[in-house]
Amino acid sequence: MRLTRRQAFTVAAIIGLIVAALVYYVLRQQTQVTEAPETQMVTVLVAKQPIGQSDTITMEMLGTTQLDSRAAPAGALTAPGQAVGKIARRDILAEEPLTMSDVTERTAAEGLTFVIPEGMRAVTVALDPISGVGGFVIPHDRVDVLTTFQQGDVAVTKMILQNVEVLAMNEQTTRPEPGGGTQAPATTDQSTGAAPAATEGGAPAQVQVKSATLAVTPDQAQRVLLAAFKGAVHLALRPRNEETVVSLPGQTDWALVGLEPPAKAEEKKAEEEKAQQQTPPPGWVMYPPAGGSAPAAAAPAPRQAPAPAPAPTVEVIRGGEREVVTLD
Repeated sequence: MRLTRRQAFTVAAIIGLIVAALVYYVLRQQTQVTEAPETQMVTVLVAKQPIGQSDTITMEMLGTTQLDSRAAPAGALTAPGQAVGKIARRDILAEEPLTMSDVTERTAAEGLTFVIPEGMRAVTVALDPISGVGGFVIPHDRVDVLTTFQQGDVAVTKMILQNVEVLAMNEQTTRPEPGGGTQAPATTDQSTGAAPAATEGGAPAQVQVKSATLAVTPDQAQRVLLAAFKGAVHLALRPRNEETVVSLPGQTDWALVGLEPPAKAEEKKAEEEKAQQQTPPPGWVMYPPAGGSAPAAAAPAPRQAPAPAPAPTVEVIRGGEREVVTLD
């Protein structure tokens, strides 16, 4: 198809305008001064002092600094609350920015030492299915601790600790997920290292509770270990948020059935016999008395003067008369 002269001039004009626009744009780009983008500063946390691995981060360890947003490390922390109370996962140098990967929560995943309350100690005691409340105690429950041992001929049970936090059952240190049921703490087979076999329906098999780790004070730790040495230790599970502490005497097997132990009965009988032997006959004064010092000696009764002997007499007879004469 041939273009008319008018059409040819129109096409040439359009092409010329396009070429002119392209030349103008290129020339302007070459001559235009590039303006530098505005710098944006951000506040990031830095270490005011060297922080060792596994150290608990405190406010005194932290400072802040201003960095160009393009120079700040990825995941840089910007507020003290993001780090205070957490532990360092690596050695951090002074003035080094802190990032999310540098800190972690204080959980048992980093070691049981990070979940022991301040001033407390972790003590582990051996249990059996009965003393471990049938496996229904799980980490962070609270329990009472009882001990049963033989004292001479008498068996004694005594509650030695109350309202104690459980840090771990066997090797389990965390509570199960909500809705996971109330199964015994899961653990691995100590001989094979394998996980417990699943029961019918896919639920993990219950594992016998073998030990409990408790958070106790140093003084309480001594009592728990002595109780474990002398006899058996039992746990009593407390209701949630129950913090009542009661005062209870120890329970003995003889008192349980309302009797006195033989040794105590014999001792009581011997004391009664001894008391009977020391009791004087009626009207007698016991010397010394059972209650203390000897009584004061009674004053002697005053002696009565003897009656004077009668004076000697002589009978005198004169004829038919008789006369009694007293001799001086």
